[in-house]
Amino acid sequence: MSEEVDFWSATIAAYAPLQLPAPEMTPKLLMRPPFRFIHDIVCGIDGRFAAYSHVIPTELQDSANVDSKEKKIQYLTILIEYVSKLMNVQLDVSAKKIVSGHEPEKTNVFLQYLAAAVGFAQQDKAQKEAAKQTALTSASSAQADTAKLAAQSGLQLPSRDSLPRKKSSSADVVARRKSHVSALENAQAFNRKLDGFSLNLNTTESRDIREDGQHIIKMWNELSTPQVETKPTHMPIETLETAIKRQLETIKMIDALLKESDAVTDELEALVS
Repeated sequence: MSEEVDFWSATIAAYAPLQLPAPEMTPKLLMRPPFRFIHDIVCGIDGRFAAYSHVIPTELQDSANVDSKEKKIQYLTILIEYVSKLMNVQLDVSAKKIVSGHEPEKTNVFLQYLAAAVGFAQQDKAQKEAAKQTALTSASSAQADTAKLAAQSGLQLPSRDSLPRKKSSSADVVARRKSHVSALENAQAFNRKLDGFSLNLNTTESRDIREDGQHIIKMWNELSTPQVETKPTHMPIETLETAIKRQLETIKMIDALLKESDAVTDELEALVS
């Protein structure tokens, strides 16, 4: 008989610097790592370093809740993909085969990368939390700027709680699905209609909220000041009448588009109510 290849000693060595209180890394367990053992390893890492808790769903962090083959595969798949991304490698390991106890040598390679990626996981978690905090700070700053601009212009903005809210629909699933399809079709039709007009409706342009707010205040101040007397136009009467008619037609067209836009918006809002 050929000698058994030792693929577990490298795993034991990989976890030695982490000094996890539990579980104990023994050759017996590593020769065919059971799922509960792997789950305990991750819990031990999180208990000491809080490295992987941000990518594992809360309900799967308790081993008692991972009570089916599907949940075990889901749990392992999340870790395999995350560690592969952190370490910039493609791990040759299957979550299904880990659960079934096959290819233990590949499972040990995965466990070694799991230990090596702890520091990278901590950095990734810190970066995500910092980005989240920055987003919250930016949102608060934007709200403060809006309130400041409103105060400067003498406007009284209604409180958030006083704004009307959509009531949840009690329609059945089939009816809601039909309404969703109808709302999306109406929105697409409205967008196609807008494409036919020479209007600057590019919503992908970057906008400066502060600049828009200052522009609104400027418009408000201009409307609040007395208007300067205008001189009579030198345009012929017929030309002036034609220009006025076209302007009125344009205003009517825009008014109709605004009403249609409101109707489409109401339908889309109902999708998330």
